[in-house]
Amino acid sequence: DKWERLTIADALEAVCFEDGETVVKKGEQGEEFFIIVEGTAAVTEYKETGNEIDEILLETSDYFGEIPLILERPRAATVTARGELRCVKLDRTRFERVLAPCLDVMKDRMKKYEGFKV
Repeated sequence: DKWERLTIADALEAVCFEDGETVVKKGEQGEEFFIIVEGTAAVTEYKETGNEIDEILLETSDYFGEIPLILERPRAATVTARGELRCVKLDRTRFERVLAPCLDVMKDRMKKYEGFKV
């Protein structure tokens, strides 16, 4: 409804990243959730040896950063801007307040992430 949309819009903070800029880094404690407004981001996973093993591209309307907020784990991958990247973000407190009704859907989506165990 209109109230829910206004609550979400009020909680979002706009952020921009330049080409090649690291948005989040694997292993960090995650305190923010991102939704891509415009642009492309590369999600890269690394082996224990530090070698890059996979890259998945995210585009407009895709999101990332939910794993540490939902599961209380460090970040599972590194996300880097590919070209100019515009996002909106929610910090942990706003994420929990605004997106609580969506947590089950997000957990189901996490089960589909290649090589990731919930």
